[in-house]
Amino acid sequence: MSVVFYLGSIILGNIMVHSLGLVTILGLTFPAGAIAVGLTFSARDFVQERYGKIGCWGWMLTASAITLAFNQQLALASFCAFFLAELSDWFIYTKTRGSFKKRLMLSNLISTPLDSLVFVLLAFGPAWPAIWGQTIIKMLSSILILPLFKNGKTYSLFFSFQRSKAVS
Repeated sequence: MSVVFYLGSIILGNIMVHSLGLVTILGLTFPAGAIAVGLTFSARDFVQERYGKIGCWGWMLTASAITLAFNQQLALASFCAFFLAELSDWFIYTKTRGSFKKRLMLSNLISTPLDSLVFVLLAFGPAWPAIWGQTIIKMLSSILILPLFKNGKTYSLFFSFQRSKAVS
């Protein structure tokens, strides 16, 4: 189910940004899809736990292809940001040692701002309030998954696997 949540958050994020563009809520400006797409960073780490380093790449490529099905104007920005951010998230998560939570937080701390910078610059130009706003929204939404993780097991409707060593 982690793959369904991962791909679903990408689809929802693309629909939201395509339909609504930049939004401002409580003084914070960001692309509308940032909340849904922020979940992908943590969800991707769960996918890697389930399918391993190599298997995760298959799902990351599938997710990248999904972005091409939406608005052509946003497709390049989405693809570039997604590819660079997912590559950095995968690399940092893979190379970092320690608990799942530590690896997830560190990989998100780097990949989320990178994604925001690349996407907003390519899609909307140098809209710095939107870059900062998207980074904040994505970081907040990416850590929403953490309370669902306890003692090597996830608790939610979306994820239901026991953490084990993935075959690399």
